[in-house]
Amino acid sequence: MRHRRPHFGCPKQVVHPTKQDVVHCCSKEVVQHVHPSHTTVMNHHLIENQHVYPHSTSTVNTVNSIDVFGGAYNVPAPGPGVAPGPGVGPAAGPGVGPVGAPGRPPVPGANPWR
Repeated sequence: MRHRRPHFGCPKQVVHPTKQDVVHCCSKEVVQHVHPSHTTVMNHHLIENQHVYPHSTSTVNTVNSIDVFGGAYNVPAPGPGVAPGPGVGPAAGPGVGPVGAPGRPPVPGANPWR
């Protein structure tokens, strides 16, 4: 390089070639790769139909009541001098008076407590 004489009043400078610097700048980028999946849950429900046949039993009791009336107790006594006939009067003896009278067997179906 050739040097010149400096000129008075002008600054003197030397310009060198530009130095090149390389700066590496790194950045990070996230790229998502989506791989979808699906699960189906199948619920199985069983209905068991039970057929039942309930049965009931009832009881019916029937009671029948009848009132049986015997003959009249007011039997007129025979007049004087007449002998009482069989089954009439107090001298008739057991089993001869009106139905249901003392000493006479009860009538079937009659209420003995009346």
